[in-house]
Amino acid sequence: MADFSVSTLEREMDMKNMKKICFLINSMRGGGAERVLSVLLENLSRFDRKLFLIVLEDKFDYKIPSDIKIIKLFSNLQSNFKKFFGIFLGTIKLKKIIKNNQIDIVMSFLERSNYINILAKILLSPHKVYINERCNPSECYSDKSLKSFFNLFLVKKLYRRTDSIVVNSFGIKETLVKNFSINPKRIKVIYNLIDIEKIQDLSQASLAENYQKIFQSPVVINIGGLIKEKGQEHLIKVFEKVKKNIPEAKLLILGEGELESYLKNLTRKLSLENDVLFLGWQENPFKFLAQAKIFVLSSLSEGFPNVLVEAMVCRTPVISTTCQSGSNEIIENKKNGLLVSVGDEKNLTKAILQLLNNSSLAKKLSQEGEKRAKDFSVKNIIDKYEGLL
Repeated sequence: MADFSVSTLEREMDMKNMKKICFLINSMRGGGAERVLSVLLENLSRFDRKLFLIVLEDKFDYKIPSDIKIIKLFSNLQSNFKKFFGIFLGTIKLKKIIKNNQIDIVMSFLERSNYINILAKILLSPHKVYINERCNPSECYSDKSLKSFFNLFLVKKLYRRTDSIVVNSFGIKETLVKNFSINPKRIKVIYNLIDIEKIQDLSQASLAENYQKIFQSPVVINIGGLIKEKGQEHLIKVFEKVKKNIPEAKLLILGEGELESYLKNLTRKLSLENDVLFLGWQENPFKFLAQAKIFVLSSLSEGFPNVLVEAMVCRTPVISTTCQSGSNEIIENKKNGLLVSVGDEKNLTKAILQLLNNSSLAKKLSQEGEKRAKDFSVKNIIDKYEGLL
């Protein structure tokens, strides 16, 4: 009986001495930031640490390790009004959670979660605030919409109140320093970490018979949310020109988003509805990547495009637009991939045709791309997060 009491007391003391780290994110539904966080949660050391995960919305596409306590702030936030109001209510809820669980550090991902994290600190929560900025704010919010104005205002006013800002490219760091007057000493560049072994294993999975038929043709593939920033509208227009030179080619688009109806209507207008195929969100996109002839990132803006590296892991030659940050830090043009200017439909068409018609160049880019991808392995990146936390 005495031994049991001592061991129980020791466990309680150990728990009190452990650093309590909380990760905060909008949800765990799809997306690059969500995938990065899922890899982090699997690979971070548990020594002297207790890990928590807080999600604003109860949406999960990624498995969470069983030892991590999951806290859900809301069941669902469908409308923009609810999401906006959720920032303020979420701040109050987060502050209570931090107090009740004696959280030492909150590391947040994506804007709404970042704002809630910082606002809780402003309301005198004692935790350290670490935020992740995954996109270039000057690019993401370059239009004149009210939403962009609101986000730019909050980034400018709130981000300087953080203890540390993790960015996934030097381009984003440069933007935060120049355009938002953030102290560069507060910004740490950590590239996204990629679980190479897992991706390679998943890429070997067999395709369903209906999908196998698609890959009897040369396939160009794009993966990403169906939103303006991902530039699929340009890619579809480019593919119309590709089809005139290679009639049997197919374009495969994996992802979900608000522009799905618009993009499907565009394919009908261009008489491409049988050649541009929308497969929605796929739990295992890597088996599609591995079978494609080319992966194209058509984005107008990016932070660090995970899927570009994931395509390289799958030995698929890549073409990417040169966003202000991200892709040009991954690709060396004509060595391990091809780069074209954002929105340059003429040269994107040329690049796709070049790779579809030149198998030796495609093989070279495939081999060099796979080598480059290893620089972003969990083994090479995880220590930087360990040192920060």
